[in-house]
Amino acid sequence: MNLNHFGRRDQKLADLTAAAQAILALDQAFKRVLPGPLGQFCQVACVRDGELVVYAHNSTVASRLRLLGNSLLPPLQRQGHALRSLRIKVLPTPHKVRQPRNVTLSDAGISAFDEAAQRMRNPVVRDALLALLAHHKSR
Repeated sequence: MNLNHFGRRDQKLADLTAAAQAILALDQAFKRVLPGPLGQFCQVACVRDGELVVYAHNSTVASRLRLLGNSLLPPLQRQGHALRSLRIKVLPTPHKVRQPRNVTLSDAGISAFDEAAQRMRNPVVRDALLALLAHHKSR
């Protein structure tokens, strides 16, 4: 079953489906108006009281869209979209979760670091090697 079939049963779902299709159509029309590959890096979010809200994937794309400004609206208006202004927003980028490092040293590695620590003349480096060994020996 497709979404249109369910839309015939529930008016709210039908309205939501129609609104989503209208936004997708406006997004496609907006991207056709943009120069070059700029359309790959933005998307229409919504229309609020005649204001077209577009999300840019980064600040560089947002700056370029702002430079184009309201010159993008007349072609869309000629296609029947009731737009008065344009607002560009930058999509927030989620923080990358760093995976904890899970490094273990082999027995040969521990022996090599231990030997290097015993021979090290620099006390700062020797202490760092001993701390590393203490960490890995406790596992």
